[in-house]
Amino acid sequence: MKSKEEISRGLSEHVQKHGEWVYDIPLPHGFWTRGNEGLPHTRLKRILQVASDTSLKPLSECRVLDLGCLDGLFSIEFALQGAHATGVEVREANYRKAEFARAALELETLQFVRDDVRNISLEAYGSYDIVICSGILYHLPTPDVFHVVETMYAMTNRVLIIDTHISLSPSATTSHKKKTYHGHFNTEHSLTDTPEEKERKPLASIDNNTSFWFTRPSLVNLLSHTGFTSVYECFDPPHLNFGRPGLEHLNRCTFLAIRGRQAELHTSPASNGLQEDWPEESLAYCDQRNGKANSKSSISKIKQMFSKII
Repeated sequence: MKSKEEISRGLSEHVQKHGEWVYDIPLPHGFWTRGNEGLPHTRLKRILQVASDTSLKPLSECRVLDLGCLDGLFSIEFALQGAHATGVEVREANYRKAEFARAALELETLQFVRDDVRNISLEAYGSYDIVICSGILYHLPTPDVFHVVETMYAMTNRVLIIDTHISLSPSATTSHKKKTYHGHFNTEHSLTDTPEEKERKPLASIDNNTSFWFTRPSLVNLLSHTGFTSVYECFDPPHLNFGRPGLEHLNRCTFLAIRGRQAELHTSPASNGLQEDWPEESLAYCDQRNGKANSKSSISKIKQMFSKII
């Protein structure tokens, strides 16, 4: 194990060279990468619980892929749970800090790889029991986002966990394989930003100036079209505002997609092979303007829409 002095010196050197850590990660000798802020990371709690509950194996027997891992908190947590974890991060600064934390914690079942998530493949990385796509999907442009979702499907043996922003005010559509998806284009960088300036923005895309945010129905439909046999949205454990009162985001959601076998019905053969898409606005859970429960007018609109469908 590194000495107290080595860790203290390493922390200072990495902050000076690569900037502050994104995550507050506990290290040996009582050190924390951000000084022990005491902030409960409820998003991590949610994702770990979902993975533990839905994996067919104990986490200690699982291979876990963490895409866009920043400076490594999620990957480190899964490795501490006994999993064989791989974190993929494109920015050198984040990668170097993640590597420092891994070495300090002496985690032999954890590796970090510096790569763009758009480059991952089954051939290069292998398959995983659990793939985590947290905070990265909404940074991807079209058509790259479709390629990444399809690649994650190919690399997932069982569970894909996507934590992402969704579009609450769709203003655009995009198509893929003759299917139409709704959402909006989000600005990631200014058109005048240099590659160096983009590199220094850890919570933005690495190079594309815009990204595409799917609506909730469109994202669920995309996962179904890709081949996942069931898709769920997680509400508990809650991730509201890192343990503080109120909501952090109205549009941040966690989805669980399962790669399983299509169940064949004996008593309803007409159901076998049937694939239905969720209509737009059909999965709206709150008033998009103020975050309150659906108003009577919103509920009325949804009822009218479903009456036409039925």
